[in-house]
Amino acid sequence: MAEARMRLARIGLEDARGYLNGGVEAWEKAGLPLGELPQISVEDLSQRLQSGRMRVLDVRREREWEDGHIEAASWWPLDNFKVAPPEIDRNVAIAVHCKGGYRSMIACSLLQRAGFENVVNVVGGFDAWQAAKLPVAAEKPVGA
Repeated sequence: MAEARMRLARIGLEDARGYLNGGVEAWEKAGLPLGELPQISVEDLSQRLQSGRMRVLDVRREREWEDGHIEAASWWPLDNFKVAPPEIDRNVAIAVHCKGGYRSMIACSLLQRAGFENVVNVVGGFDAWQAAKLPVAAEKPVGA
């Protein structure tokens, strides 16, 4: 539980009021419904982006975005979810990524809770995108 609190605090979620005693196994054993979150590889994402069948949402922090991002991505840092979900088309498939996959899983869950139905998590996040040597765009501040 201490590690979960620490990880949540790192992404700006500091008001963890409880936990599921017995974990997901206890939930499932009680016969309660489970949600599912599809996953997508960076290679599959790249192909879908080329065909226009998917949008990308980057939930990393501003500095991470500036250092490099998927060119077609929209940016909405996970911290912004405290205020509101991003204003994006709910009818288009959305692939969500962060650096490695932890923050994007949380963002996907928050999107689903906000009514987005066609959400997938990008396995390995931006690290996997770069490791696959897929194209990266960068926006760096202009020096004066």
